[in-house]
Amino acid sequence: MGQDAWNGQRLADRKRVSKPLAEQIHYRLYDQRGQLLSFNSTNSLASLVADIEITVRENPTSKIIAVQYDGPA
Repeated sequence: MGQDAWNGQRLADRKRVSKPLAEQIHYRLYDQRGQLLSFNSTNSLASLVADIEITVRENPTSKIIAVQYDGPA
């Protein structure tokens, strides 16, 4: 993925994790073109799923790709 920006602000570079972390989930959601659609840090899988559902509703023609990162989104 390229450099991410949200509302005109550049987000910190992050690298993918090699193993999922149980205490915090740091993620970004992209479309099939690599456009950032949403990002968050949570300790709840239910929150992640809800964010994916909202993002799918807001972007019905997009293929959503979730990427987990090593630190706060």
